[in-house]
Amino acid sequence: MSFCKQCQSSFNVTEQDRQFYAQIQVPEPQFCPDCRRHRRLAFWPFGVLQKRKCDFSGESIISSFSPDCRFSIYKRDYWFSDKWVAPEQEVDLHRSFFDQLYELQVKTPHFHQLGKNNINSDYADDIWDSKNIYLSRSMATCEDLCYCYRVLYCKDSIDLSYCYTMEQSYECTYCFKCFNVKFSLDSHDCSDSYFLYDCRGCRNCFMCWNLRNKEYAIFNKSYSKNDYEEKIKSLQLGSRKFLEELKRRFQEHVKSDSYHKNDHNVNIQNCTGNYIVNCKNCREAYFMEDAEDAAFVLRSPQIKTCYDGVGLFRSELCYEICQSTDLHNVQFACYCVDCHDCQYIDQCFNCQNCFGCVGLRRKRYCILNKQYTKEEYERMVERIVERMVEAGEYGEFFPYRMAYNGFNLSLAAFYYHETEESIQAKGGYFEAEPESHAQGVEANQLPDRSEDILDNFIGKPILCSKTGKPYNFIKKELDFYRHHHLPLPIFYPEERNRVRYKQLSPFGGRTTDCFQCHKTITVYYPEDYGYKKVLCEECYLNEVY
Repeated sequence: MSFCKQCQSSFNVTEQDRQFYAQIQVPEPQFCPDCRRHRRLAFWPFGVLQKRKCDFSGESIISSFSPDCRFSIYKRDYWFSDKWVAPEQEVDLHRSFFDQLYELQVKTPHFHQLGKNNINSDYADDIWDSKNIYLSRSMATCEDLCYCYRVLYCKDSIDLSYCYTMEQSYECTYCFKCFNVKFSLDSHDCSDSYFLYDCRGCRNCFMCWNLRNKEYAIFNKSYSKNDYEEKIKSLQLGSRKFLEELKRRFQEHVKSDSYHKNDHNVNIQNCTGNYIVNCKNCREAYFMEDAEDAAFVLRSPQIKTCYDGVGLFRSELCYEICQSTDLHNVQFACYCVDCHDCQYIDQCFNCQNCFGCVGLRRKRYCILNKQYTKEEYERMVERIVERMVEAGEYGEFFPYRMAYNGFNLSLAAFYYHETEESIQAKGGYFEAEPESHAQGVEANQLPDRSEDILDNFIGKPILCSKTGKPYNFIKKELDFYRHHHLPLPIFYPEERNRVRYKQLSPFGGRTTDCFQCHKTITVYYPEDYGYKKVLCEECYLNEVY
């Protein structure tokens, strides 16, 4: 039994864990799994996309890094050019290595946003091979999207969260391979439908749950094509007030009438966690795909023999990693690609045998960015590790103060509620959000009906009904609402995303009884979801399929 250095809770280190730590030659962690995840997520920027200057060229760029960021921000094209040289410094064995690494990080430029091969997608971050993306994050191979988060192969849609292969859809979460679906959650291979929960292969369905391969259904009741179309036509789906009432009613049906499988795992062997697909031997894993022999991991597909990763992709033998790809035998890294046999590296690319480096490309045998011979490197790393062990630093991820943004502007704030005081006690910091003094239209004053949407709303400041934050509409967005007969949204885009993502259950399971057979099961829905019919997998398959 171990006790967390941060929250003082107890946690178990299993024999399997010890074998992994011995394999990569690091000590056992001093923090519990949840505190380790909390710390890594603090290094994932999730700040406000805003205009600032490139510190290399002076040109205007869009970045989640504020103009007051403690290190220089270069436009990505310049950062990856040969027009600058990363700074370096000597190792001082009498000082904290983390202090020295922090100093190097402050002196080293970082690039302005993650992603490449994009067209007309400046107001976005973590975007790959995509076109016409606006105020969205974390996606690949997408086109013509607004206000989306963590999506793949989607196009012509607005307000999607964690969706793959969607088109002409709106306000959907955890939906896959759907066309013209709106206000839906956890539905696959559906089309031309509103308000679906846990539906598969459905067409022309409205306010339905747990359906399989159905058509022309309302509240799970089947109708003829003509009757269905007449009933839908009679509804005021272009009215915000009417839609809000439908949302409320739908949530009540989801809570009271729908069956809920105890987890969202598919095709797994010996795994614990939630939203795991095609994985084997993964423990405390969340939102994982095609992984094997991993533990304490989040959003880390195609990894093998890795612990404690968030946003880790196609990697092996890695530990304590944030937002990195194609690593082998790397520990304690953030925003690194194609690196091998490294530790404590930050924004390094195509590097091998580097320790405590920031902003390097195509380097080997470097410490604090300084070049050494192989023999010098190995001797120096051994001495540094000895001193870090003595200081209680070695084996732990970067300290909170090295996070790119303030905690309140990181992905950690998306999952964890913290005050500025509590983060300061952990060694981190909050960051002032950009102030806006825009005088705008109160969102509640926007027209209720879609047919009243006019182009004079384009660019006009609108004040969110919940947060008071200003937002505005672009023409492509208004055209989408008019085409789909949808009213204007009255909440700030990021607030809408938070509400959608909250539908996906958080970390950690709890035990309860299956609603049907009453055996004890582990479920991943908090009690405050109010779900009444949570089933074990066997009972769920008997009822739904």
